[in-house]
Amino acid sequence: MEQPEATAERLVLRYLDVVARHEPVEATRIGLQGLDGELPDLDPAALAARSRDLAVLAAEVAGTRAELAALPGPAAREASGDLDLLAAELEFRRYQLDVRPRLLLDPLAVLDTVAAAVHELLAWDDGTDEDRCRRLEAASQRARRVPVLLEQASGLLATAPAPHLEVALQRLPGLLTLVRDVLPACAEDLGVDVSPARDAGEVAAEGLEAFAALLDELGDDQPGEWRLGPEQHATVLRAALGTVMDPTQIEDRARTWIAGVRERLAEETGAGWEQRFPGVPLERDVDRRIRLSLQAIADTAVARGALLDEACRSIAEARAFADEVALVDLPPPERLRVREVPPYLRGLAVAFVTPPPPLRPATGCTYYLSPVPAEWTDEQARRFLRAFSPAALRSLAIHEGYPGHVVQLEHAALHPRLARRLLARPVFAEGWAVYIEREVFAAGFASDGSSAVSAGDYRTIHLRNELRIASAALIDIGLHAGELADEDAVQLLRSAAFQEPAEARATVLRAQVTSGQLSSYFVGGEELTDLRAEAERREGPHFDLERFHQRLLSHGTPSVPLLAAALADDAPVRRPFATPA
Repeated sequence: MEQPEATAERLVLRYLDVVARHEPVEATRIGLQGLDGELPDLDPAALAARSRDLAVLAAEVAGTRAELAALPGPAAREASGDLDLLAAELEFRRYQLDVRPRLLLDPLAVLDTVAAAVHELLAWDDGTDEDRCRRLEAASQRARRVPVLLEQASGLLATAPAPHLEVALQRLPGLLTLVRDVLPACAEDLGVDVSPARDAGEVAAEGLEAFAALLDELGDDQPGEWRLGPEQHATVLRAALGTVMDPTQIEDRARTWIAGVRERLAEETGAGWEQRFPGVPLERDVDRRIRLSLQAIADTAVARGALLDEACRSIAEARAFADEVALVDLPPPERLRVREVPPYLRGLAVAFVTPPPPLRPATGCTYYLSPVPAEWTDEQARRFLRAFSPAALRSLAIHEGYPGHVVQLEHAALHPRLARRLLARPVFAEGWAVYIEREVFAAGFASDGSSAVSAGDYRTIHLRNELRIASAALIDIGLHAGELADEDAVQLLRSAAFQEPAEARATVLRAQVTSGQLSSYFVGGEELTDLRAEAERREGPHFDLERFHQRLLSHGTPSVPLLAAALADDAPVRRPFATPA
């Protein structure tokens, strides 16, 4: 009889076959070879075939999960976990294809594909010049096929919700830059004939401009509905994010958390008042005191051209502190790149990390940070930079870099089983980053000279961010599972999370476009906090914090229930980055 883990691996490889057959851009992201010049076929018959293949595989996975559930032992538990992750991935892909067809309702669906089709091939600078030339040629092949892809997408797109249309129109100029400028510039950098890349870029640009004209027309039509409704939002929370918490639990815990953190922030800004405002009597109005303190921290913003350098200093400080306090094993620093977000990826998140491709784990992570757009006025730049003060950049560096996303993603990338490298649940990924930043905060980051920013500034920003992730969960649920109005969501973010008006509107736009995603931070942090409390209760005086963290990072990027089962079963600890004794 086939071993449980071999059974699970066989089905995961079947999933890779489906991806290779229908989604060549996703195949490139994963690291599959041989499809780098292709784009997906969006003909209705091809989409129907994709749906059938996903349904057949989902049925087989369901049957195998039922068989494995009856088997005892850690091998069956691990295999069941792999298939739980695969089942959730298949459910969400079928949801986006058949239940709420993204290609019919969201112009960002095809624009994301165009951006990834070229970017995934040009972003990696590993390998030989021959490898890079091969990727450039494949990117040019894809660029030439962009008009056909966009023509197919135009025939499918029935409507466009106003928020999605807004972001799509913002992103189009960056995509034009990608194909017209970035693509031929890569040829120049490699010292090869620029003409094929330039010609391919012009072909792609013509298709993008035609699609832009269609979007302008859609803007005159009745906009589509962006709210998911309670049932579909619950599907997203479960299948896409991997949470076990329902919206009512999330809302209750978020409100309780906001109340507690607000008290801590009031105390923190009171304690730091004299340092920030020497000689000024303490402001007794708590809201005003917090806002004035945040404004004083924003006043420390760096100059327009210094943002990326300050971000790199922040990453270095975060890594040094994480190494010193030994919360978890750290990957080698050379595995992380720090880069500006290219124009064609801007529009929602200001900072994010991309993981290594599951089939090319040696390539490492990239930390992207949005720069000040060159076309912005000095006043626009000033407002942007004030939101990313040196203290805020330290918080980002801990969350995105060390010991946050980069550390977790690098551990997951070296898991021996394909399922755990390939299939990720955002609740654990974001939850780890939130949870571990709380540990860094508790360990005293920025105290005793560990940072160029003051401890008080960092603590204030950290607590402010805690308010923001809880408030973001509230507006995600209110907007998609309720009837929360845009302006009420903005007001909630301004009053509960101390966001400025433009920042609050940007958060609401992000919540409208990326349903569920803004809940993952708070929910993940809460689920991991609960998991730790359970481990401490079970292990009592034998609980070891560093070992607990290594145990968390030994299972890829799973759902928290899968992780809880592994911890309860005392599953083996994997330490690919352990320092030799």
